[in-house]
Amino acid sequence: MSVFVLKIIALAAMIIDHTGFFLGTNAFIGGPVYELMRSVGRIAFPVYAFLLVNGFQKTSNRQRYLSRLLLFALLSQIPFTLSFSLLNYGYGTPEYFSLSFNYELLPYLAFTLIAVIAYILLVKADISALYAALFLLIGGVRLQLFNVQFLGGTLNIFYTLSFALAAMAVLDDLGDRDKSLVKTVVLGTLLAVATVLLVPNSDYGYMGLVLMLGLYVFRRWRAAQLAVIGLWCFFEYWGSGPQLMFWFSLISLLPVLLYNGKKGPAMKLAFYAVYPLHLLVLGVINIFI
Repeated sequence: MSVFVLKIIALAAMIIDHTGFFLGTNAFIGGPVYELMRSVGRIAFPVYAFLLVNGFQKTSNRQRYLSRLLLFALLSQIPFTLSFSLLNYGYGTPEYFSLSFNYELLPYLAFTLIAVIAYILLVKADISALYAALFLLIGGVRLQLFNVQFLGGTLNIFYTLSFALAAMAVLDDLGDRDKSLVKTVVLGTLLAVATVLLVPNSDYGYMGLVLMLGLYVFRRWRAAQLAVIGLWCFFEYWGSGPQLMFWFSLISLLPVLLYNGKKGPAMKLAFYAVYPLHLLVLGVINIFI
């Protein structure tokens, strides 16, 4: 199986999962169908995690790769919140207008400014620095308008992927004698602080980060990567929900096992764009029904 086929499998599983959440939370489908659709979705993340590590190894420009993830984290957050905030499904108390911050405002703004200046000086002074600033700021904002929550709560999966990619880059630089140790330590420290602040609120949280870093550590041994995925599925799903989720999550081992190292058709941005677009469709439909 090529990268293209793996992306198709993960994308299909993800859309089924998100559609199941939308239908089930609106009581359009009953328990068994809802459980099945959400269980199918458990295939997606381990495959995406494997693809991220694979892409990190093969990309010719890691900074551009990270910049793309940061951009789509920004583009996806409002659609993600529209689709997954329980306030938008009639739970809790929606407000006509509410704007708040998850952290003490001034210290967090100071940290964001320091992080962005370090990014500009030590990584690159281009549009991606703006993406990094907005990435941090939006990650801390809660916004309700016209009784609809637009920002706040869980952060979308591109946040988790961005942190994992940045962590892999820092770890890679630590092992490279040609890289400045001071630069790597500074960036690593800022990344660690941002991780502590934002990753607990991101999709899959620390468990997602652990999976991707585990796959990175064993990136040269496919059998070990399969073992990492299997163990992660066990700790993530066994006993914490319907057992069907655990068994479906193990299906993710098959495409990873059959990956042949080939790229397949190049539709990189299309795969990225489907994520915010399908969430936007579900979120807008939810608001008007």
